[in-house]
Amino acid sequence: MLKDFLQVDAFSSRPLFGNPAAVVFDADDIPTALMQKIAQEMNLSETVFICTPTVPGADYRARIFTPRSELPFAGHPTIAAAHAVLARDLGRGRGLLRQECGIGIIPVEVLAHPAGRLLRMTQGAPKARDPGLPRATVARMLGCAEADLADAPIEVVSTGASWLVVELASQAALTALEPDLGLIQRECAAIGAPGVTAFAEKRDGSPVRLRLRTFAPGEGVAEDPVCGSGNGSVCAFLARHRHAGDAAGSYIAEQGIEIGRDGEIHASWRRDGEALRIMIAGDAATVASGQLHL
Repeated sequence: MLKDFLQVDAFSSRPLFGNPAAVVFDADDIPTALMQKIAQEMNLSETVFICTPTVPGADYRARIFTPRSELPFAGHPTIAAAHAVLARDLGRGRGLLRQECGIGIIPVEVLAHPAGRLLRMTQGAPKARDPGLPRATVARMLGCAEADLADAPIEVVSTGASWLVVELASQAALTALEPDLGLIQRECAAIGAPGVTAFAEKRDGSPVRLRLRTFAPGEGVAEDPVCGSGNGSVCAFLARHRHAGDAAGSYIAEQGIEIGRDGEIHASWRRDGEALRIMIAGDAATVASGQLHL
């Protein structure tokens, strides 16, 4: 059995930056256990399998695997899958793709942008809860002083995937983190999250407002280069806590800087009555193509 695949760097227009994901085509006849083995073989934070949709209105179905498990949703594999579908001409001329995944249909818009193109996904309805973790424990998890944590709530936030969201007092504190991955894995498993997404305001006058870092040892990923679902969780956090009176807003974030995988994220939100809609966008680049011999 031969299966075509692309390796796509999401949240970057440059190959070898952003966050890599493998995208395997025509995957209907690949058993789930074999999908998991392929994800282990690829050894990327996620591998996506493009299948025939099972619900009306979807253009394709994306099954998303980390090296350890299947996920109902993830951000950068959604961008990578949309890029791969467009590159294969499966969505030729389309301004909107509708991706089926474990949390339902995720719309992905194809938008013109001065620097090229953006793929913008609308993520799931935000949910937030108090994890009940002492701030001292969170500081130990991240390998920083408790004083390095910002004076802000610490929450588990989900827009399709749950993350422990932690704000740092400065970009310098974020960059200097020395996470205890074992402690993160144990504490996050207890609260139902794969890991931590930490962020800080840049405050340097640049167009980029935030810098983020994501640690997901529970899924076999020490540091995720650019996390789409983590950025969605941070966007929802900010919309609730910093911009509660605003009907809409947007900003640019960066991630992956500390590990040489620079990526750029365009985050936005909109309130439709009581509902909060979170949209995360970025570009993508194909870095490799080939066939799996199974």
